[in-house]
Amino acid sequence: MSVSRSKTGVFAGSVAVLLVGLLILHLPADVAKSFLSLFPQQISTPFEMENLISVAREDVTALSPQAYDESSWKPLVIRVVSMALIGLPIWYLLQRREREEEIQRLDEGWAARLHARSEELLAVNNALVSEVSKRIDTEQSLEANRRDLRLLASQLLRLQEEERRRISRDLHDDINQRLALLSIDIEMLEQQLSDAPIRTVSTVHAIQNRIVELSEDVRRLAHQFHPSILDDLGLSIALRRLVDDFQARTGIGVRFIGKDIPEHVAQDVATCLYRVAQEGLANISRHARAKNIRIELRRSRDGLQLTINDDGVGFDVNQYDGRRGSLGLLSMKERVFLVAGNLDIQSTAGEGTRICAWVPFKQERA
Repeated sequence: MSVSRSKTGVFAGSVAVLLVGLLILHLPADVAKSFLSLFPQQISTPFEMENLISVAREDVTALSPQAYDESSWKPLVIRVVSMALIGLPIWYLLQRREREEEIQRLDEGWAARLHARSEELLAVNNALVSEVSKRIDTEQSLEANRRDLRLLASQLLRLQEEERRRISRDLHDDINQRLALLSIDIEMLEQQLSDAPIRTVSTVHAIQNRIVELSEDVRRLAHQFHPSILDDLGLSIALRRLVDDFQARTGIGVRFIGKDIPEHVAQDVATCLYRVAQEGLANISRHARAKNIRIELRRSRDGLQLTINDDGVGFDVNQYDGRRGSLGLLSMKERVFLVAGNLDIQSTAGEGTRICAWVPFKQERA
């Protein structure tokens, strides 16, 4: 850029000198002498100023003050204008060329920066595309794993219920029946020992009572594994029986309300709601320290809704984490999800807990 400016300066100086020289040659001698006297130090030619003036006089004799007229200025003006018309375009072209070179250098710089930036953005974009692809693959894999886990949980719950039915049936039909027969045999033995000492009769009678208690425990255990009354008499009666047994065992007041319950409910739905009520009552007896419980089963929003309310100590639902929380709550949520329902748990410390399970009627069978 400095070289171009020096070239431009040289050209402009040359044009200026040329124009001044032409002007001096066309001025009268005395005027030219006076004009040159203003620049004595700038004249560095071998001629003296007098010689320069004499030469000028010889060349411009026709332009002396005596011979000068108005028309003699026309060649001077024409020459000055001609030189200006020649010099100014050249100066303009040089300036324009300098600006174009500067713009070209700027364009090349911007192009290089733009290319480098484009390369960086392309690399970043490729990295983002790769990251998004990996994330999509990961999410798809996680979703497939969730589906597999849901299917596995469904199969495990189904197998669990089947195993519970089998154990309940074995306890009720086999072990409990044997205990009943054993109790009858002891009663007959007690009758045969009417002449035996009172101590012996009392011992036999105590054994019979313990067998009866054991039979009742086995019956209760069989009912906990799977209540046959649920399959035989329906969900509403099974829940009433569950409430009565819980109240008798724990002494906690429980009120059951059933409203507009269908006569026939699908087995998986009935089992789900029964297990939710069973697990809810178990959690209340272990943790809530409640004095009163209210259980309601009713038709709601084209489905069945089971609600359990207690006045216990409650807990902070926001701090509940299923990985560290109760397996019973996780089991309830999973059971309700598997029958296309939803489970809502609301609780506040010191204000009790509300568990609401809803299942659609599409699971209901005629």
